[in-house]
Amino acid sequence: MRDEGEQVRYLDDFMPIFEDEGVDSVFWFSFSGYRTPHRLTGPDPDLASYGIVKVLDGQSGIPADARAYPGMPWKPKEAFHAFAGHYEALR
Repeated sequence: MRDEGEQVRYLDDFMPIFEDEGVDSVFWFSFSGYRTPHRLTGPDPDLASYGIVKVLDGQSGIPADARAYPGMPWKPKEAFHAFAGHYEALR
């Protein structure tokens, strides 16, 4: 079962610690899992990915023109937006 919130909770637990320690920048260790593309139907290999985006391909079931970033072969996960929100709050 997909629980994108788990990545967000992990991020939310650690970002305050990094900020308290004066860490300037934090990077998520995996942007995407290109070998584990997202599927709307059937088994979803993306469930095994640590990436903060879902890789989309011709079998993902999401047409290119319906994607958040039509020119990109990926869709942001909740952690992507949470990560961006943490840095936006620091501006």
